[in-house]
Amino acid sequence: MQSIVDTIEHCSSFVCLYLCLIAWLVGLSPLQCFAQTNSQRKQSIEQIAGEASKEGKVVVWGPPGELIRKAMTEGFRKAFPNVAIEYSGARGGEQATRIKAERDGGVYSVDVMLSGTTTAINQMKPMKALDPIAPVLMLPEVTDVKNWRDGKLEFSDPTTRLNLVFSTMVKTPVVYNPKLAKPEEIDELPKLLDPKWKGKFVINDPLPSGSGNVTFRWIWRVMGPQRAKDYYRKIRANAAIADRDQRRQIEWVAQGKYAFLLAPSDGTLGQLIGRGLKLGILPEFKDYGTYVTASFGSAMLLNRRPHPNAAIVFLNWLLTKEGQTAWSKAMEHVSRRLDVPTDHLPPYIIPPPDAKFFSGEPKPGYRYWLSYTEENVQRSAEETKILKELFGR
Repeated sequence: MQSIVDTIEHCSSFVCLYLCLIAWLVGLSPLQCFAQTNSQRKQSIEQIAGEASKEGKVVVWGPPGELIRKAMTEGFRKAFPNVAIEYSGARGGEQATRIKAERDGGVYSVDVMLSGTTTAINQMKPMKALDPIAPVLMLPEVTDVKNWRDGKLEFSDPTTRLNLVFSTMVKTPVVYNPKLAKPEEIDELPKLLDPKWKGKFVINDPLPSGSGNVTFRWIWRVMGPQRAKDYYRKIRANAAIADRDQRRQIEWVAQGKYAFLLAPSDGTLGQLIGRGLKLGILPEFKDYGTYVTASFGSAMLLNRRPHPNAAIVFLNWLLTKEGQTAWSKAMEHVSRRLDVPTDHLPPYIIPPPDAKFFSGEPKPGYRYWLSYTEENVQRSAEETKILKELFGR
């Protein structure tokens, strides 16, 4: 990849508008703004690249796993050898808790966070720890909406634009051990309540942010509150355990300790399958379908970050075809970029061409709920109460 100075030749219209707004606030006229934008753009880009090199590194927190750590560090290092990347992987909710603890103590150590939209909306945004992303997107191949699905950059929070969603895929609701369970035995939600499964399966804990959280919100939405509460009680009573270690619970199923897992982490699952782990996959339920998730595929730019320019360089690289291909291959995620190949991905995570999506209340014939939008990541007090009663520690 060319250096950011050579590659970023034109800012997006949004960035130009943003710069003009700043200019107006400090007393310049709009005409002065546009004249200065064109003449000063290259200088600004050179300053960003130069300052990033002086900063020396960027600190990125993202999903756990050696494959994604290697993809991000080696890919970015190849593109920008003068800026080191310090990558730390963990569950998003745990990372958000650590960031809050740091900030409460006056420490600001993280530049960019790559995680799920539940973490972004329910933890990072209320913390007031994020800056808008759109103003720092400068590469033409990133800002050109023709390169993106639905002809736009997707944000889970379209009004504040603090959380950019770069990956959306069909959620795998269940993984199973083919020696212990057959797909037709578990392909409808009520079948998981069969007494023959009592003590023989594991649930990804729905309380913290993550796949378990989203899956139970989806159940609440498609069943409705009253039926969902009854289902929550019965599924909790029938399961052997609700676990929070997203790698361990998948490995338990592969090893034969449990027959199946409800709500596996897509990011963790993709990396383990990439390493050769053998599992049965249930793409969706026959009765209720499934939902569309961003998994770990959304970006946040932290405010008061220690390496402000290096963070801009990293975000722009991540959203290029090169960066998105590296992410997609390591995580087995479907990028929202249209030029990123999908031939390395399992077909069941790619939304069908005729798929119908809904947000909010279910609609007849619509089988895929858009789980990642701001309106859908919030839990009602009623749902929160019963989940704490059933799964609280």
